[in-house]
Amino acid sequence: MKLLSLYLKNFRNYHEACIEFSPQVNYLYGENAAGKTSLLEAIYFLITGRSFRTSRLTDLIHFEAHAAYLEAHFEKNGVEQHLKLTLDREGRKIWHNETAISSLSALLGILAGVVISPEDYTLVKGGPLARRQFLDLQIAQTSPPYLHHLSRYMRAMKQRNELLRRGEIHLLSVWEAPMAESAAFLIAGRHQTLLELQEQPSIVNHVDNLTLRYRTSTPSVDGAQSYLLEQYEKNREKEIERGSTLVGPHRDDIEILVNGKEARFFASEGQTRGCITALRLAQWARMQGVINEPPILCIDDVGVSLDALREEHLFCQLEGPGQVFLTSPKPTEFSSYHTLKVESGAVVV
Repeated sequence: MKLLSLYLKNFRNYHEACIEFSPQVNYLYGENAAGKTSLLEAIYFLITGRSFRTSRLTDLIHFEAHAAYLEAHFEKNGVEQHLKLTLDREGRKIWHNETAISSLSALLGILAGVVISPEDYTLVKGGPLARRQFLDLQIAQTSPPYLHHLSRYMRAMKQRNELLRRGEIHLLSVWEAPMAESAAFLIAGRHQTLLELQEQPSIVNHVDNLTLRYRTSTPSVDGAQSYLLEQYEKNREKEIERGSTLVGPHRDDIEILVNGKEARFFASEGQTRGCITALRLAQWARMQGVINEPPILCIDDVGVSLDALREEHLFCQLEGPGQVFLTSPKPTEFSSYHTLKVESGAVVV
C-alpha cells in the first residue's frame, strides 16, 4: 500500500498544498508549528475519519475558512485508487473512487496505516479507554465483522443503560441477548489480537522484557456470552441504582508489563516511549500479515524521548517496512530518505 500524493485545502495551517511522496521513507522536517504533524494528521484522518490530536473536528479547518478538503491518490493491491473528504461545521463527506461513503465504518480498511505520535503517551500511562481503543481501531481496520459487533454492542449498551435509568426492567432482555453475543465476539477478538501482537518482532526483540495481557472480568473466553447474561441478572439492582452496565468489554483493559512490572506505574520515560513504539510497530506488522501488504507507517517527532539505544533500535526496524512518513525538527543524515522541508503550511521539496 502506497500513498502517491496528498492534496490539502484549508486543512489546519495549509491554505493549499499538493505533495507527491516516495514509496519508501518520506522525511518531513521543519520548525515547530510549521505543519509537519498536520500532514500526518491528514493521512490519519483519511485512514480513520478521526484525528489523533483532537476530538473537535472544527479544529482541523483553517481559521480563515468554512470547510476543509483532502484528496489522496494511493495504490492498493497494485491498483491506483483515490479518497476524497470534505469537512465543515456540519460534519464529514467521504468519497472512495467517486462513490459516496455513508459512514465512518465503511471508511475503515480502505487506506490502512499506523501512526506513532507523542499523544500515544496515554496508551501506556493513561486509563483503560486508550488501550481499548488501540485494540478496537486496529482490529476494525481489518475485520468488518468485528466492527459490526463493536457498533452493535455499544448501541445495545446505550439502550440498556437508558432502560436502567428509567427502571424499565421488563425491556432489558430485548437488548441483553444481542449485547452478550457481541460482547463475546469482541472479547475473543481482542484476546486473539493480543496473542498475535505478543508474537511480533518489535515485542519479542524489545530491549526490555515486554509482555501484554488481556484483563477481562469474564473467567474464560469461550464461556463469555453465558457468563455475561448471568451477570446482567445478578447485578440488576446495583446497575439500576447506578444507571449503567457494570460488566463487559467496555470495562476491560490491557496489562502492559515491562520486566514483569506494570508499565503504567513503573516504566521510566524512555521505557514508556519504547513500549509505545514497540506496540505500534507490532500493530503495523500484524496488519501487514492480515492484509498481505505493508500498511502506511507514520512516526511523528521520530526518536522523541528515546535514549540512544532505543533510537538506534527504532531506525533499524524502519529498513524495508514499506512506505514510511517521519517528522522531525531537524534534517536527516540518511541520504536515501525522500526529504521534504515544511515551512508555515507549505512543503518545499
